[in-house]
Amino acid sequence: MLNRTMIAGFALMATAGCGRAENQQAEQAAQQIQRGAEQVQRSAEQMAQGMQQMAQSQAEVVDFEVLKGLLPSVNGWTQSDARGEQVSMPMKFSHAVARYSRGESSVELEITDSALNQLLLAPMSMFLTSGYSERSDDGFKRATKIGGHPGIEDWNSGARRGEITAVVNNRFIVQATGHDVDDLAAVRQVVDAIDLAKLSGVK
Repeated sequence: MLNRTMIAGFALMATAGCGRAENQQAEQAAQQIQRGAEQVQRSAEQMAQGMQQMAQSQAEVVDFEVLKGLLPSVNGWTQSDARGEQVSMPMKFSHAVARYSRGESSVELEITDSALNQLLLAPMSMFLTSGYSERSDDGFKRATKIGGHPGIEDWNSGARRGEITAVVNNRFIVQATGHDVDDLAAVRQVVDAIDLAKLSGVK
């Protein structure tokens, strides 16, 4: 009789233990679901804030015609396709772009007014950090100075593609992309032809 009573007791304890384990698992699952819901809510709030930032520019954009006037003539290169654009929503910006060609080589130059909107500037901020550098068999990407302003040099030898970007007054983005060029010198020649001091003073 004692053995049967003990066995019955152990069975009840085991059943109770299983019940507690199941309750704990259910509670943990509920907590995970709650944490997931809270994370989704935070992400939605962050996205809403980001969209609000996009819609609210901190400054009036410069007329794209002014930016077009800053597209330079470059010795030895033929300029074509000069055009501009200005947008007010959902993000204010204006830009001007032109193509420069010399033989098989071409460089596309773009000047953008971000209107101090950090959403436009943030993607390149890490690469602009002084001392940033990366190298591979294909080429390199590194932080540099362009006319005293923070910039990025990006070179791919296999594709014969080079890109130079400069940020002027934490507002204007100058970007030149070279195709079928022998080195970055060709791209830099186009960038160096821009009057960055004049661009810096544009309001």
